[in-house]
Amino acid sequence: MASDDRAGESRPLLPGPNKMVDYDAALGYIGSFGTYQKIKFVLLLLLCIPVGIHMLAMPFLAAKVSHHCAVPELAEAGLAPNDSCGLNYSLPWVTDKDDNTETPSECKRYSVNRYELGNLSCPFERNHSEANRTVLDCDKGWWYDRRVYNSSVYMEFNLVCEDEPLNNLAQSLFMVGVLIGSIVFGQLSDSIGRKKTMYLAVLLQLGFGVATAFAPNYEVFVVLRLLVGFTAMGVFLPAFVIATEMVGVDRRTLTGTLIQSSFSAGGVVLTGIAYLIRDWSRLQLVISLINVVLVLTWWFGIESPRWQLSKGRNEEVVRMIRRAAKVNGVTVPDEVFHAGRKQITNDNKRQYNIFDIVRTPNMAKKSVIIFLNWFVVTVVWFGLALNTAQLGGNNYLNFLIMNLVDFPAQLFSIFTVSYFGRRPSLTFFMLFGGVACIVTPYLSPPFLPKYLHPLSVTLPMIGKFGNTAAFSVIYVWTAELYPTVVRNVGVGASSMWSRVGGIASPFVMLSEQVWGPLPYLIFGGLSVVAGLAALLLPETRGVRLPDTLEEGENFGKRTAYKGYTPVPAEEKVPETTCSNPGLRHDDETVKEDPEAVLTDNKAAIQCSEDC
Repeated sequence: MASDDRAGESRPLLPGPNKMVDYDAALGYIGSFGTYQKIKFVLLLLLCIPVGIHMLAMPFLAAKVSHHCAVPELAEAGLAPNDSCGLNYSLPWVTDKDDNTETPSECKRYSVNRYELGNLSCPFERNHSEANRTVLDCDKGWWYDRRVYNSSVYMEFNLVCEDEPLNNLAQSLFMVGVLIGSIVFGQLSDSIGRKKTMYLAVLLQLGFGVATAFAPNYEVFVVLRLLVGFTAMGVFLPAFVIATEMVGVDRRTLTGTLIQSSFSAGGVVLTGIAYLIRDWSRLQLVISLINVVLVLTWWFGIESPRWQLSKGRNEEVVRMIRRAAKVNGVTVPDEVFHAGRKQITNDNKRQYNIFDIVRTPNMAKKSVIIFLNWFVVTVVWFGLALNTAQLGGNNYLNFLIMNLVDFPAQLFSIFTVSYFGRRPSLTFFMLFGGVACIVTPYLSPPFLPKYLHPLSVTLPMIGKFGNTAAFSVIYVWTAELYPTVVRNVGVGASSMWSRVGGIASPFVMLSEQVWGPLPYLIFGGLSVVAGLAALLLPETRGVRLPDTLEEGENFGKRTAYKGYTPVPAEEKVPETTCSNPGLRHDDETVKEDPEAVLTDNKAAIQCSEDC
């Protein structure tokens, strides 16, 4: 086989100026998803798992714990720092407006001295004379409950009382970094290649992640988290594109879905690491050093063969095909390396932009509904995934289950869109998850006894299941709703709204300071509204999809839109590297293969980072 490689490299590959390797024909011999591709795919999946780990790390890095003002006078009086009788005397009590119970203040203390505490008669009974005592802020710092977490950003930088909202700032800025990175690295991957971009991002993620572990203050920590978020899409987007471009059409669904599950897989891995390491700085260091091993996989990584062909690097594609053939135990005939034709694009054709998807009434209506659904599913997904501590009980177990439910949700969504269609599937999942979120607060004390607490944990898990399934459906449906000429623009604009949702999600959780159940009511209410709005979108299962803007405007309308001038035939389906004619089905209803339902839609999503 080695001699075949050398022969393949020495023989002329391009007998004519318009000839190139026919990669699709080669896949017919080496297999759509053979052993070689599976090995490379596993490596891509491993590269993406740290992205999920960093994205979901804040519940452990910034874990919130019980706290109150430090009372150093207790130690001076010979009492333990958390002596119940001494604290009962030293701290004012406040009424919880949610359940009408009294608890010690977390942000105020009384002015006390060691003589008072030393002569205190225990148990101390509070009385009305406390109203005349001097109340102070926590001038001596805070005491934190370290029974579960040895340290966290919340404790180390004292993100409590009036500074508590800052605790959510790091996650929001992380998502700002994700937004910026998706634009920068998307362009870079088209210029220098998917592989180089991906490993550059892995290296940067390593450097910024390690630096974050040694952040001297919260301001530096937040900036470094933003930079880690910046690298996240630099790893994931090229990996997603390679995973879907190296396999056959019939396997893009599988690879595209599995590579997205790396976020949830990262959450599962993070649970185990965080359970063993209860110090935030060491935890941040360990999850960052994972990339040391991944950087060393450069020599085993794969470049996208389709990108190489678009750059005229035919010899590299030939070598890759021959290696794949050797690993897969097959032979590829020589004519495959000369049978393809160079793709010729016409740069003078009209360039479409984001304004084209909102220029006309029906397209604008569909775009608004699509953007709303992308925004909502992301707000809810991160809201549920990052706030498992609010559910009570064991946070490690809650976090683990919250990530595990994503896997069956993604698989289930593939079957529902195949057999029931996009519109009913998305509406059902959004309503299903939304109702679960709305009911959640009312299945916990004081509405139900404490022994029924498991119900209040189960409902958010069900909500997450519906939300994750909806996320998978909206990916598919978005690519089908937009006409071919603006499909990538539409998917790109939609994904931008997804990033906005990720930025907004931590701030939605701040509404719990107004009323405890409010975040879940917001998540549920938004899901219900978005799900019902989706009923106004046309079904795309088994129908011919639009190509031109005029067809896109008329798609789903009873009365054709007359505002367009005729479009020249040569402009109806532009020949671009991101065009996806496979999305245009026959007019009659067809029964879709569940395993391939997302197939060609992933091709449109591959290029969304360019938008």
